[in-house]
Order: sequence, then structure tokens, then C-alpha cells
Amino acid sequence: MRFEFWISWRYFITKQRERFISAISIISILGIAIGVMALIGTLGVMTGFGNQLREKIIGANAHITIKGYDAISDYQAMEAELLKLKHVEAATENIQGQAFFYYDNKTSSLVVRGINPSKEEKVTQIKQYVNRGKFSIAEGEIIIGKELAAYLRLDIGSSIDLGSPVTRGMKVFKVAGIFNSGYYEYDSNLVLISIKDAQELFGLADSVTEIGLKTDKPHLVSLLKQDIISFVGPDYRVKTWMDINKSLLSALKLEKFVMFLVVALIVLVASFNIASTLIVSVTKKIKDIGILRSIGVTGASIAKIFALGGLFLGLIGIALGIIGGLFVCYVISNIHHFLEIPQDIYYFDRVPVAFNLQDLIWISLSAIIICFLSTIYPAWRASKLRAIDALRYE
Repeated sequence: MRFEFWISWRYFITKQRERFISAISIISILGIAIGVMALIGTLGVMTGFGNQLREKIIGANAHITIKGYDAISDYQAMEAELLKLKHVEAATENIQGQAFFYYDNKTSSLVVRGINPSKEEKVTQIKQYVNRGKFSIAEGEIIIGKELAAYLRLDIGSSIDLGSPVTRGMKVFKVAGIFNSGYYEYDSNLVLISIKDAQELFGLADSVTEIGLKTDKPHLVSLLKQDIISFVGPDYRVKTWMDINKSLLSALKLEKFVMFLVVALIVLVASFNIASTLIVSVTKKIKDIGILRSIGVTGASIAKIFALGGLFLGLIGIALGIIGGLFVCYVISNIHHFLEIPQDIYYFDRVPVAFNLQDLIWISLSAIIICFLSTIYPAWRASKLRAIDALRYE
């Protein structure tokens, strides 16, 4: 063990006779611990919300969507070939377009998706979201979102008119199911009908507008996308669920980064206490510094002693903060036992909390860097003291 490390450990951790220095050291440690704990708790909740939102998006959509510039007529043969590709687990044909609903003097546009229920349930999780009625719809039946049903006061068995801007035709549909995905955009604007009804509504004969694929690795679809583009050729557009929701995902990432910077200010403020502790220590230990310099200890070694002391305080605070932060995440994830969360507003029964090793590493490294920077000035001041000057004032 190098002597700088040993002296620093003795000065700042194991042997602090000055009660004032000991007190501000404890305050410094607690400040860093609270900052790290707040970072872990904040990012844990934000990561949990982000993961849940991604699951909702993935659950309501295919992982990869293949669209033609025109309608796809040979979709069955294309699906059979796509299923042979590596990582592709299931495929289904869809028809997606804009339509207008008419009900009780109310009208607005909707996203209409024509599905094959037996295939759709293998590609998306829409079936799991249908909490009222049935998923296996027949011709003339429709599945609507919870928000749309509440807005129009529709229930199972109610009728709604859909009109197509393409064919300018209208058709009456009977509500067979109501789904609740937990994502407002889908629950208020997306409706599901059968492939046959969609073909009639949009005038597509025996064609579809897109083919949806499910992969075994939804978070790595960008890698598979290039293989599919090479396979289908330039006549088709290939988009992943990340491409379709790029703006939303970017906003989530930016929000998480900004929150990290804001909460990291707590650690930055707490690091000032470490700098204060070291400055006071330099003042109190002028005689010790003079003795060390008189026996040949260099200014660089003196600087290392005080820098290591600050890092010791910071590392203890970071360790306590990590333990406290994980405990906070545990408490938040189980707060539903003590506080009722209104599911009709938040669409979940508990606060989603998720934490990954990468976030923990970033938080720890950031806190260590901030703590180290706070030691530079006091350590530099200590290294500049000469032996004769240090002893003259004692």
C-alpha cells in the first residue's frame, strides 16, 4: 500500500480528532448519498415508464411492417417466404387506412386496421388487451378502444357507421369487443375490423396494404430490417416499430437525459461539501503538511493525499446512495400496497420501476468524476505549501 493512500485513510476515515471536520465529513457523505439515491430513484421510475410504454407500442403493432407502394396481392406467398427468414416467428396480413365514424351526430377520423384474428394474435398482443367482448370478429363486427367507447358511449352490441374517403361508401358495424391497451393514442383512434370488411371499405378486392412480422428479438429489429429490405426489394417499404414511433422514443430518451442532468445537480452541490472539508483539513493540518514536506514528501504526494481523502468520502457516499436508491425503488414499486392508484387515469395498478446495470454504472461514474473534480483545488492548495511556510505559522 502506497504511503499516500495510508495517510489519506488515517486522516479522513479512521482518525479524525477534530469534531468539526468529522461532522462536515459526515455531512459530505450524506449529501453525496442523497444525490445518488435521488438519481437512482428518478431514473428507475423513468425507465419503468419508458419500458411500459414501449411494451404497449410493441404489443399493439407488429415488430416489422412491410408496405407496398401499391396494394399487395401476392401476400400469402410473400408471408410464406418471409417466415423462412432467421428470427422471424410469425407473419400476418393487414389493411390499414383512414376512415370516418358517424354516431349520434358526432364524426371524426379513425385509424382502421383490417385483421385476420387467427394470425393477428400470433404477431401482436391486441387479443390480450380485449377486456370486454371477443377478439375473433366476423364480418360486420368491430373492436374499438376503451377511450373511443367512453367518448361515444358505446357498449357491446352498439352500432357505429364507418365511411371511407376512398370508396365514399359507408357500412354499419356492430361492436363485438372493447380493448384497453393503456396507450391513449390507440385506445381513442384505433379500431379493428375483419380483412374482408376492410377490403370492401377501401376497395382493395383480394389485396392488403401491409404485412406484419413478429421477431424473437424486438429490440434488435434494426439489424433484421436490412435483411428484409434486401429480400423484398425496392418495391416495398420496410419499417420497424422503432421507426414508426421514432419521435416518441426520442422524446423519452431526451426527457430521461435531461432529468439525469437536473437531479445530478444534487450530487454537484453535495460535492461542494467535500471541497469544504478538504479546505478546512488543509488549514487544520498545516503543521502535518510541513512535517511531511520537511522529510522529503513532494507536493504531488501531498496533493494525492488530499485528493484520495475526498474520493474516500465520495465513494462511501456513493455506496450508501446506491443501497438507498435501490431501497427507494423497491418502496416505490410496492407503494400500491399503501396508496391506491386510480387505474382509469394511469392505466396500471402500480408505479412501474425498472433499473439496469448501465444506468447504475453511469450514475456511479458521474458521481465519482464530480467528487474527484471537487478535490482538485484543495489538493492543489495543499501541494503548494512549503515546509518552512507551513511550520512558520505553527
